[in-house]
Amino acid sequence: MELLEIILLLLGAVLASSVLDQMMPRVSLPLVQIALGAAIAALWAGPLEVHIDPELFLVLFIAPLLFDESRRASKRDLWASKGGIVSLAVGLVLATVLAVGFALHWLVPSVPLAAAFALGAALGPTDAVAVSALSRDIRLSSRQEALLSGEALLNDASGVVSFQFAIAAAVTGAFSLSEATSTFAVSFAGGLALGVVLGLAARFLVQTIRSRGLESTTVHVVFEVLTPFVVYLAAEAVGVSGILAVVAAGLLTTLFPPKTSPSAARLDIASSNVWDVLAFVLNGVVFVLLGMQLLPSVLPTWNGGSLGLPQLVGCVLALTVLVEGVRFAWLLAMEALARRSSGGGLRVGKEGVRDALVTTLAGPKGAVTLSIAFTIPLAVADGPFPERDLLIFLASGVILCTLLLANFVVPLLAPARDDAEQEAQRAASVAVLQNVAAELEGRKDEYGAAATRIVTAQYAERIARLRDGDAKLDRVSGLRVEVLERQRARVAWMIEDGQVDRLVGDETLDRLERSQRLLERRGAGKGPGRTRRRHRLAGLLGHRALGRPPAGGAPSADALLVSRNLDECATEYLRSRMADGDPDAKLAELLLGEHELRRAAAGPATAPVEREDREEVLRRVPEVEAEGLRLELEQIQAMRERGSISREVARDLREEVYLMQLDCNAA
Repeated sequence: MELLEIILLLLGAVLASSVLDQMMPRVSLPLVQIALGAAIAALWAGPLEVHIDPELFLVLFIAPLLFDESRRASKRDLWASKGGIVSLAVGLVLATVLAVGFALHWLVPSVPLAAAFALGAALGPTDAVAVSALSRDIRLSSRQEALLSGEALLNDASGVVSFQFAIAAAVTGAFSLSEATSTFAVSFAGGLALGVVLGLAARFLVQTIRSRGLESTTVHVVFEVLTPFVVYLAAEAVGVSGILAVVAAGLLTTLFPPKTSPSAARLDIASSNVWDVLAFVLNGVVFVLLGMQLLPSVLPTWNGGSLGLPQLVGCVLALTVLVEGVRFAWLLAMEALARRSSGGGLRVGKEGVRDALVTTLAGPKGAVTLSIAFTIPLAVADGPFPERDLLIFLASGVILCTLLLANFVVPLLAPARDDAEQEAQRAASVAVLQNVAAELEGRKDEYGAAATRIVTAQYAERIARLRDGDAKLDRVSGLRVEVLERQRARVAWMIEDGQVDRLVGDETLDRLERSQRLLERRGAGKGPGRTRRRHRLAGLLGHRALGRPPAGGAPSADALLVSRNLDECATEYLRSRMADGDPDAKLAELLLGEHELRRAAAGPATAPVEREDREEVLRRVPEVEAEGLRLELEQIQAMRERGSISREVARDLREEVYLMQLDCNAA
């Protein structure tokens, strides 16, 4: 029962952190969660002891989080920066081990040199979770992003292996450099190789299941979630790095991008949603646990240790400066060597120094450091492990200091994108839509002039909304939602009155409700990514809100009756909003004009021949929309390959195209 209470407490704290994060946008989410954890530990009635086996911590939290980060990484950017990533993930970790080890042994002689090296190994890895959370609030170059993400994915193994040898030396008093080197090489290379093999095996299994027609959304998502746990446990059983195996398996998934069919889009959206929730919960629990461990790690050191509070704080600050100083010097040397290799000499200008400083502070310590520190054994051969509580306290203190620096100093050095950059990204989105509209217009003979004109009008509206900005978009989306609400009420009345078949009416209600839900959901977000999504969805969903009979062959008499009533309902409401004095009269006039353009393009539904023409146009419109979305994906990929848009922007744009493909398929 106590375990269940602790789990519910952790989940409640994570939920509270998501609310507080929106109220305090200037404070990064990991810091909010650490503060909540510390508050829980301080206010809990009685001692609150949460003991998690370190190996369980790695497999339960770190493995799935690193798998998720690696599957989102850009293989092109990682490969372009492979030399720098390996240098940071291996060389810098070893340099940190030596620097922290000798410095701590000099500052606190009661800490044996091997134990001090163990702390240095724990402080070597950066935290992929914290780096990911931080990157949303600052501006980093593509090279900086690749270095930070690649380093965070690979340096965990370096830190863990170095830590294991330092602890072995502290416990046994013996150390073999040749044995350590060979073991490190086997663990590193073996982990990567086994991860690739298991990743290929997983892909083969998925393809086999799919070829037999047994794959479903549930099977696909559950299989993906289980993969990192199986890979990690298998690698550890073999004796190689489970962390690197998980990273390799995750990176392998980026080599096989999903197809752009509606079914693939459905799987991709479901998978992304599950991983988003899972990663948020796991991240939150990790940092809440870190906060809960701060007070228990401070009290034993403060009450029974050999150092007073000033000395403890001084040691934490000194180690933080040392760790960040070594990292800064390493990055500065990398920058100088990169300039020399390109013929620019060893001199690094102010811009290079600033970039090195940003990359230094943007790599905070986090969950991996804490989990490594907790694996310090309680005893050695001749008694308790020397200064174990002090080492855990120092690790926790350095984690907190590096997170504070990353949260408050890095945004000053690399502020988020300014208006000019956001405008450049918006222009890129407009270019995608313009190119697609032009290509569709050139193929109107293939799809029919009327159907093509309807879809190109949608693209024209989406382009106009991107140029008009968010305020107008919010009001237009709100007006569309109002139209949808009245259309749903009209259809419900027709069903109750017996004017249409209940099956046709229910299908229409489902379609209208889905469109309304998507509009409302996308209108509730904040941030540039959410803004782009709202722009792209509003136009497409809006046209559907103003009336179209359900797809699936020639429309029945009931379906046409419903369509006419939806037309009338939208027209009546929009005309009523065009009355003098209504602040949204101009917007209502705009929507009504679009609606009438669509009706005119489709043609009247009076004479039998004309009705058949209208049915043919309505049948072709979804085909043109689907082709337009396929062309959008091609344009996005082409712009990404040219470097016109960043990886994050391309990912956001693709995600929204997938959403619209789902809506096209379901409508």
